[in-house]
Amino acid sequence: MGERWLPYAAAALATGACALVMGALTLPSSPNGSELIDTLRASPDRWLLASAAFMYAAFALTLGIPTFLHEVKTRGRATAQVGAVIFAFGAIGTAGYAAMLILFRALVTHAVVGEQEIESLSRDPGLLVYMGAFVLAFTVGLVILGVALLMAGTVARWIPVLMIAYAISVPFARLIPDGWQGLHTLILGVALIGVAVSANESWSGVSRRRQR
Repeated sequence: MGERWLPYAAAALATGACALVMGALTLPSSPNGSELIDTLRASPDRWLLASAAFMYAAFALTLGIPTFLHEVKTRGRATAQVGAVIFAFGAIGTAGYAAMLILFRALVTHAVVGEQEIESLSRDPGLLVYMGAFVLAFTVGLVILGVALLMAGTVARWIPVLMIAYAISVPFARLIPDGWQGLHTLILGVALIGVAVSANESWSGVSRRRQR
């Protein structure tokens, strides 16, 4: 079978990146619990759409991970493999985040949930550890994969730079003004699409040479 699977993995990575960006842009952001509840009740369908986008992103990004390994065949190969495993854990965790959005929507629309309850949920130790582990795996995996791509030198340098820049800036995402948080995810989306396009182009070149 060789590497005939690569275009499908690259397509999965690109569409997963688009879904991730769409979910981030669709999900309303509010500075406090009361405004968050009001926003959700005013547009519950947006939460459904965001949840579906994040669920697909988890599936597609996981399938697209081999695309990174295709771009790192010699130098940085071991680093890329470690990063791929860690990133996979974080990508799968996106599905858990999508499920939590659905649960939160159901609680707000069908139960009495106020600002105090939202604040209590946001400080729950189990939830913080659960979500923090997946976010940490996602960002650390991106950094390691970005370093591996820089070591390999097989893609444009701006691609891994954007990946690393996004990961490093995640802890400061809350400082971004309301309405602009989704654009932060757009940085990652552009970088992941760049990886997919670069891998597909290199695969196409190898395929044409073999046909000759």
